[in-house]
Amino acid sequence: MRRWMIFAVPAVLVVAFVFAQREKVETRETWAKIAPAEDNKVFESVLEYRKTGDFERAVAVATESHNGRPPDDFLLQTTAVTYFERAQADQAHKEKRVELAVRYSERALESNPNDLVNVFNLGDSYMAAGMNLDKPLGCSYYEKSLQTFDHLRANPDLRGEWGTIEGERVRLEPYRQKLYEHMKNLQMLAAKCPGF
Repeated sequence: MRRWMIFAVPAVLVVAFVFAQREKVETRETWAKIAPAEDNKVFESVLEYRKTGDFERAVAVATESHNGRPPDDFLLQTTAVTYFERAQADQAHKEKRVELAVRYSERALESNPNDLVNVFNLGDSYMAAGMNLDKPLGCSYYEKSLQTFDHLRANPDLRGEWGTIEGERVRLEPYRQKLYEHMKNLQMLAAKCPGF
């Protein structure tokens, strides 16, 4: 009996640890876009160019066709993030860079409109644009962000305990929670806008 207990207790601890780690991963990685395998090398190149501040080359690599196909939603969103980084590094042209970031995030959603992560990323891009730009332009992006998040919140695919995000079966509560947190932050940011 004691031998069984010696093996059972560590096994229970291992199972508890695995579930705790799984829960932590589910919460930490909510709304993350998963890179398709064919994009990994391109994405690594983009990251290297961004690290060195060569944003033009990073955008060129992400937006050129690969293996005879145009950039997918993952690479289009990567381009959006690159333009947001560029906006921070280039204050003189910040508005132009932010508008390009938003445009690429919109293109990512257009290229794969049924992907809920693309919808979330677009709402997040609108919010980031609002944070980076002065009124009234910034306020208009807050409005677009709130509309996008409201649309996402009402999506029937986010109801229930489990759902499919990025092709994986996941618990939906962490996704709803992060969406709620973004909407709450957005409302605080937009409170400074007239008529909001």
